[in-house]
Amino acid sequence: MACFRLALAVLAAPLATYLAFAGSTTPNFSGTWQLDSAKSPAAEGRSITYTIQDASGKINFTRVIREKDGKEITSKFTCDTGGTQCEFDEDGRKAHVSLWYDGTALVILKTDGPKEDAVTQWKLELDPGGSTLKVDFQHIDPSEKTETLVFDKKG
Repeated sequence: MACFRLALAVLAAPLATYLAFAGSTTPNFSGTWQLDSAKSPAAEGRSITYTIQDASGKINFTRVIREKDGKEITSKFTCDTGGTQCEFDEDGRKAHVSLWYDGTALVILKTDGPKEDAVTQWKLELDPGGSTLKVDFQHIDPSEKTETLVFDKKG
């Protein structure tokens, strides 16, 4: 009888895991997101807009930064969320990104950037209503404190 219970437990474990995750879905980050400067002191007066298209397991991402002097810097990539490495064009400079989900957060790991920003991990999280996007930047190389920016969905 003990062997039967053990066998049942071994067979039930994968089923329980499947059922626990079957109802969970990854959030859709699609939209145009405008920096909320009042909630983002780390932006230091810059205007930042993200445009994200989340379709068919791929993320199309464009970031436009408008510096205080009016200069615009555009960065973009298209990448799946399976952790593969993709090219990241940072205003003409080449880097790489890898994307994956950590629960409901979308994690973006940027590598091979310029020496002052060689490796950075971004963690994107939506509020429950889907109207606010919080982005935590953990600077890994060179190591710096984590910065947080908050964006509001436009339109």
